[in-house]
Amino acid sequence: MTTAAPVPGARSFGARYFNPFRLSSYLLVLYCVAHTWGALLATPSFGAAADAVRASMQRVHFACQGSECTWFGFYLGFGWMVSVFFLLSAALSWYLGGLAPARRGALAPITWALFLSQAAGAVFAWVYFFSAPRVFATAIALLLGYQCVKELRWASPTGS
Repeated sequence: MTTAAPVPGARSFGARYFNPFRLSSYLLVLYCVAHTWGALLATPSFGAAADAVRASMQRVHFACQGSECTWFGFYLGFGWMVSVFFLLSAALSWYLGGLAPARRGALAPITWALFLSQAAGAVFAWVYFFSAPRVFATAIALLLGYQCVKELRWASPTGS
């Protein structure tokens, strides 16, 4: 039995599915699921005072630019938007992780924009949230930042 010769330019399983872009994609999907479940679908109780605030946010209606709104509606709407952007970021990270490094070079502005947006999200998590979002956001930003810097080094004339 003969084995086929390796395809030139083919990447190993690990290089295809466990590179920083793909790892950040996995984390972004988990982050999205945890955010959606924990903040939007099953909002936990944080005690009587917090529950009273949530009830007030749901109960008090006001007019805003011709629409009847609540602060809870804003909370849910922006929460769902965040979940969608987590999924978009996961899809983009997955796609970038599947490209050969040479092909990603043309997409450097997109890879850097993805990294910078996730780094900003990490800063917001540290300022406004608690440990779980801090861990997810920081890990994602570090993975994307590592890969961006690594590819910047690949693109340099000396390659060092």
